[in-house]
Amino acid sequence: MGEGRIARLDSQCARLSSYLATLAVVCMLVLSILTAIDVGLRAWFRQPIAGFNEIVEQILAVAIIACFPASLAGRRHLVLDTLTPFLGGRRAGWFKAAGALGLLAGIAVLAWRIGVQSEAIAERGGTTTIMGFPRGPVMYTITALLIASVFIQAVVFLAEFRKELLARPRADGTPARPGDGLKKVALFAFWVAASVGLYVFLHDRYAAALQGQLALLFCVGFVLLWVFALALVPLGIAMMAAGIAGLAVVLAPEQAMHAYGSLLADFLVRIDLAVLPLFVLMGSLAAAAGLSDDLYRFAHAILGRQRGGLALATIAGCTGFGAVTGSSVATVVTIGRVALPEMQKRGYSTELAAGSVAAGGTLGILVPPSGAMILYAFLTEVSIGKLFIAALLPALLAALLYMITIFLLVYVGKSAAPAATAWDVKEIVAAGKGSAAVAFLFGTVLGGMYGGIFTETEGAAVGVGLAFVIAVARGKINKDTFFQVMSETTSTTGLLYILIFGGLTFSAFTALTEVTEGVVAYIQSLGLAPLAVVALLLVIYIVLGTAMESYAIMLITVPITGPLVEALGYDLVWWGIIQVVVIETGLISPPVGMNMFAIKSLDPTISMATVYRGVMPFFTADCVRLALLTLFPVIVTYLPSTMR
Repeated sequence: MGEGRIARLDSQCARLSSYLATLAVVCMLVLSILTAIDVGLRAWFRQPIAGFNEIVEQILAVAIIACFPASLAGRRHLVLDTLTPFLGGRRAGWFKAAGALGLLAGIAVLAWRIGVQSEAIAERGGTTTIMGFPRGPVMYTITALLIASVFIQAVVFLAEFRKELLARPRADGTPARPGDGLKKVALFAFWVAASVGLYVFLHDRYAAALQGQLALLFCVGFVLLWVFALALVPLGIAMMAAGIAGLAVVLAPEQAMHAYGSLLADFLVRIDLAVLPLFVLMGSLAAAAGLSDDLYRFAHAILGRQRGGLALATIAGCTGFGAVTGSSVATVVTIGRVALPEMQKRGYSTELAAGSVAAGGTLGILVPPSGAMILYAFLTEVSIGKLFIAALLPALLAALLYMITIFLLVYVGKSAAPAATAWDVKEIVAAGKGSAAVAFLFGTVLGGMYGGIFTETEGAAVGVGLAFVIAVARGKINKDTFFQVMSETTSTTGLLYILIFGGLTFSAFTALTEVTEGVVAYIQSLGLAPLAVVALLLVIYIVLGTAMESYAIMLITVPITGPLVEALGYDLVWWGIIQVVVIETGLISPPVGMNMFAIKSLDPTISMATVYRGVMPFFTADCVRLALLTLFPVIVTYLPSTMR
């Protein structure tokens, strides 16, 4: 197939994914409207919408899967590219093509198993419990969307295969020749066939022996997960493949595939799943409405005039922006684009400018609403609302410690920041008026959850409605911004749910091996103090955080560390916040903290040595915060304990 034809197919797939993304966003907006109506009817008339949860479940399942094509067409996947710099361009190309093929296989298996489940539900006339809605049509719609996703990913694979292998110059730098392409296709096919054959051979030879050695089986599955992940297979698919392979050993292949399909089909109709895509949509709408810019302007107006004020305003702006995005790297890039050149222009030291932006970015997934906390809640089945409320004091503590660090830096090093200037009251008042909408939006959402007025799912839906109204009132919603919001929401949602599906599959395999119980029993037999065990886990998490993305760390480790910490007598809500904090600390931990490289990408003239020096005081502040939260859990647990 020629390059031009593949490019046209790729363009048509992008167009198809945009139509399906529109369907997904419309479904989410309908969900938010219905939820707001239900909350109002329940509060004022004591009469909720009949069968509301079942209506939401059906719409939600379609909305989630309709996000997959946008994520696939946009190449939005979480890939552990740790080894890419060491592979070189040509070798990395082979692995990227293999990763795209692995993603295609994973989506195809998902479509197959959901299709089987859909047929089974339709044949037995499956309906919802209360209202008796037939489930078959919705499941068939989901299957059709997954089939469309398979087609889109097949085109993406062809495009990536041509780009990474067929069109890549030869080793001596000369252009690729037609014969080279045939050789590469044959070699790639042999590589794939050999990998499948090796798996079949190992399964037939060792599966029976591993069935009685569950701990060893888990270790093999864990290694297999890392082999896939380091081979540039998207992390969600890597976990899915390792989990299915492990289940096939424990349960036998046919039972494993049935269990896999049932697990995901049941998961898709959980009403609490609405929290994640709705909060993602709320964040996109809030950003489109300019609320993040308002927050930074207000912080700048209040803090920017004093010594070190721009650095302080950066921390405050990152705190507010974290409530919009829930992403650390996105916070660094967005706030850093404005704050970094502004501080350099005003005479701030490069170390202070880089350090304050990198450290402030860590607040991205700590300030609620946070996607990482929602993911943790799915994996541990703790309350999302409690996690959000529990994060408030630790987030404020983080901002306070960062600001104290800045005060000390500019006090000790007079050249680190220029002298203070007089405040402009008019600027403060104007910026305060502009940021009132932010306070109203997040005050309503978090306050409603804290006061028991609505659940976290209802809070997310109300937040979407308010953010949409604010964006419309400000004249920010037009064709371009709508498609931007639609693209961001659906591609992010698709990425996260592929991760969640993979995490659930691997967690199911982990549960069957009973490795968690074994680890807990072994740790208890050592007679170590619970605090010592927690301290060891924190060190491990900081090390992992230097090289891995926070979602990846959480998905891989929570199935083991969650039950372990709970067995030690600690609260899982507390551990969720601790885990987010320690992972974010790893992002500014030298030598390879991701936020530091984000700073480098913003300004290539800043040396990594300068960034390291800049973040070290803030890393020390993070260690102090971590110690306080560990030694005094009440900082985390107090607010959730007062919730209604």
